Amino acid sequence: MTETTSVMRILIPMLGFGRAGGYRVLSELANAWIRAGHDVAFAVPATSEAPYFPTQAAIHWLDGKGARAPGAIGYGATGAGNLKALLGGMRRLHHNYDVVLANHSLTTWPVVLGGVPKRKRFYYIQAYEPEYYALERKPALWLASRLSYALPFRQIANAAIYRHALVRPIAIVPFGINLSVFTPRVPSERQPSDPLVIGCIGRSEPQKGTGYVLDAFTQLHARDPRHRLRVAYGNLPEGWSHEAVEIVVPRNDVELAAFYRSLDVLVAAGTVQHGAPHYPALEALASGVALVTTGFEPATADNAWLVPNRDASAIADTLETIATNPAEAAHRTERGVAAVAPFAWATVAEQALNTFRRFDEHRKAK
Repeated sequence: MTETTSVMRILIPMLGFGRAGGYRVLSELANAWIRAGHDVAFAVPATSEAPYFPTQAAIHWLDGKGARAPGAIGYGATGAGNLKALLGGMRRLHHNYDVVLANHSLTTWPVVLGGVPKRKRFYYIQAYEPEYYALERKPALWLASRLSYALPFRQIANAAIYRHALVRPIAIVPFGINLSVFTPRVPSERQPSDPLVIGCIGRSEPQKGTGYVLDAFTQLHARDPRHRLRVAYGNLPEGWSHEAVEIVVPRNDVELAAFYRSLDVLVAAGTVQHGAPHYPALEALASGVALVTTGFEPATADNAWLVPNRDASAIADTLETIATNPAEAAHRTERGVAAVAPFAWATVAEQALNTFRRFDEHRKAK
């Protein structure tokens, strides 16, 4: 790391691979860094499944003590066991890397306790995670997550809204999107009298807001029964059904992009951390789809429709407005497509690399 053109060796510790957007971010960052000529690897307990989002990075699979394991076994995961595996893995592996990038509040602890020097420690914060742990039900996880922000890391956040929670943020680096996959659909020729095809991402967590979308659609459908709702991945409330709702289960990003392009409008109604980046909002805008949201980056009043939080009636009224104003929908979606250009993976990955380089150069100049 002595020159801006030198090869960086980056290690990313994870408790396991998953299907949420944060895992895509890490895989895509790793892929972009590798394409730029750098050396990137994940350190992951072998209890994890194989990566859902493809990665070109090497994977150090770890047994229960952090020693080398032959590969993923996909079962036997425990919170304490995975932390112990990562702890051993950090002690064994960090000497071979210039940067160790913690990326979840719980992965910060094995990095610190595993002896990784402070100069190598970076913490990429993708969400304010204490909000996802109920204090009354998971007090230990809540406390460990909350305290992680006070640990001695160079903190990189993916949105400015997290500055209030951070001790020493050094940069804002948003997540990215593959603009060769999430491409704009053919411009719509909807007429004001045509039915609307609405979409949302089905998530069971209350803070994701799926319930408000379903309630809004029920109201809208009662006004005009021709409207339709498509829900990606299902996750509907138990016992809930509607004759005008279709469940779609994309198997990969190509199919997810096709799902977006099949819609007239997507609703992203999450209830927390407004102002943060949000994949459904970004993907919908990139796909040339009208967006209704409670307020996630990069949506603005110029390229989307912003609605009050936890207000199904406001969502229904906004959808009705979009249905009867296709010309305005077309104008805003054009602005939305332009707004996603700074989120291309190559751009985002270079921002992160420049952050690593800048800090290293500053340290060596002292």
